[in-house]
Amino acid sequence: MSEDSTPLAIDIGSSAVKAVKLERKDGRLFLSRLSAVSLAPGAVGGGFVHDPEELEQALTELLPGEGEEARKVVVALSGGAAMVKTVLLPAEEDFPVVDALEAEAMQVLPYPLDEVRLSHLRIGQIEKRTERLDEYLMIAVRREPLDALLAFLKRVRYEPVIVDVNFLAMESAFELSGMRTEGEITALVDIGASETLVNVVCDEHTLITKAVPFGGEGLTRSLSDRLAISREEAEAVKKGQATAAEADALDEVLRLEAEKLAHELDATFQLMWPITPAPRVERVVLSGGGARLKRLPERLEEALDAPVEILDPFRRVEAPEGEFDSGHLESLAPAAAVGAGLAYRAVESA
Repeated sequence: MSEDSTPLAIDIGSSAVKAVKLERKDGRLFLSRLSAVSLAPGAVGGGFVHDPEELEQALTELLPGEGEEARKVVVALSGGAAMVKTVLLPAEEDFPVVDALEAEAMQVLPYPLDEVRLSHLRIGQIEKRTERLDEYLMIAVRREPLDALLAFLKRVRYEPVIVDVNFLAMESAFELSGMRTEGEITALVDIGASETLVNVVCDEHTLITKAVPFGGEGLTRSLSDRLAISREEAEAVKKGQATAAEADALDEVLRLEAEKLAHELDATFQLMWPITPAPRVERVVLSGGGARLKRLPERLEEALDAPVEILDPFRRVEAPEGEFDSGHLESLAPAAAVGAGLAYRAVESA
């Protein structure tokens, strides 16, 4: 596939749709597209498109007048509809890998095995307590939301040339950013409107993934209940349009929500014990629309006793002068992380 035909990455989130396109020229990466359109609450959630008309309208607004070539897209399934996990199995020639992975999936998946498409990739081999073990990346995707997404894209005449999962798109965005430190166990934490995706990685290895019940919409509901105001008014308070009393309430709600998220993250990190002999997370990297919530990084850093940073997936990507406002690009970058990861996958596969 030539540079000019590199597909467009579309990240369909629960609060917005983002479009990202990267191009490689003379060995350098350029940002050629970055835009976002908000979605009505409830239009998308849990990996399902609940309001196809709302999403179709958002895509029309996001991609007006696109030609047929632009209809080739890279998309991803949300974390609530997929699971990615590293599994260690005996490095034996006749070992029944597929059976073992199916047994593992039955233990960890919150839904029946016949509801998923299970795939795997051998990623390496390690020595553990004098035993040689093969490392496999197990990917489980729920059939129903995947089939529904593909059917929707076909109906609106988009051709998905790559279908990824958000967990792996987060890794691609991290790789694109150049923020990886060799040998460091890093938790990639993408805070969306309805869920937070956690992907703990070390070098190019996925250690554990999980979707946890925390998001910006929950914060909005808490503010609405605490202040007895409408959702729209609570959303405005969350975004900084607040009186002094509302600002105090926002600070208290943020403190409580940060404690909840820290608890969920810590519980997720404990799941690494069977995988790595040194399960302590050494750094947390935030992305998603909630990454810039007031004082959230500082509160998480204190609760988790680990440095917390905000992901900038475009820090090594050139943005043509005059086409992108640097301030707008910087503010949108964390929210566009999944889209950036998909776009990087697209350009690397071209």
